[in-house]
Amino acid sequence: MAVTLRSQAELDRLLAAGGLLAIDFADAADAAKRFSERFDAVAMRFVDSGAFVRAALPDAAPLAALFGIESAPALVVFRDGVGLYAGPAPASAPELEALLRRASSLDMAVVHREIAERHAAESALALRRVCPTARRGNLS
Repeated sequence: MAVTLRSQAELDRLLAAGGLLAIDFADAADAAKRFSERFDAVAMRFVDSGAFVRAALPDAAPLAALFGIESAPALVVFRDGVGLYAGPAPASAPELEALLRRASSLDMAVVHREIAERHAAESALALRRVCPTARRGNLS
């Protein structure tokens, strides 16, 4: 059974630990309960791969807002601190397992390199949008 995520500090600690992190955003609705059962069953097969936690709505609404989660059941998946998925919970256990296997099999060195390249490109674009006077530091 998944541990309950209660605070931003706990989330930060889990993200810092690295590895696979899956968060089940659940509430009292039947659909969320059914997904939580599938989540727990699949988590047992990935027990050595990462952390599986549950964030109970509405108590975890501030955490859900961080990921744009508006309703349960929803799932958020991280690997080595990189957000890979945030959205509706997969409809079946095989779909959930496939998503987690894809997340586990990613070459994170490539992912981190692509993120760095994208940030560099966005920074270069932002610099080009700045007024030429500001770029030279002549704003006084």
